[in-house]
Amino acid sequence: MALKSDRNVLETDISLVCNDVVSKGLVLVYGTQASGVGNETPGIATLVVNPSGYKVAGLTLASFVSIDQTRQHRNFMKDEQVVGEKAPLLRKGYVVTDAVAGTPAPGAPAYLVGTGVLSTVVSATGGVAATPLVGAFATAKDESGFAKVYINLPA
Repeated sequence: MALKSDRNVLETDISLVCNDVVSKGLVLVYGTQASGVGNETPGIATLVVNPSGYKVAGLTLASFVSIDQTRQHRNFMKDEQVVGEKAPLLRKGYVVTDAVAGTPAPGAPAYLVGTGVLSTVVSATGGVAATPLVGAFATAKDESGFAKVYINLPA
């Protein structure tokens, strides 16, 4: 998955840690959170296969790689973060991403359907939407599979 350079970042969050190998442009959800004395440690943003019951943390603006930093450096030109570092997550704004399933139409709502991918399809469990709303599609997919998506997550 990838992001194109056409983006408008209005609000980000860098308070969560990502412990997964993740490509930029995927949507992460809130993982485990500390409580009590552990409130000084950051929470975790994670990639899930089934987003049912999870709250969206944001769209990752950096790739997370698992490398041995004693042998090689991270690639700063590719916005790489090392697993276990803070995740720059887009909360409000727009991006052009290829992490899109199906054929979205402009103005259609964008739901997280699993493994960080967005779609217009809503799955329901017991009459309740099991796919969290992330924002809305601004364009349909182009010939390369990229679509412009407005991200609008609550504060």
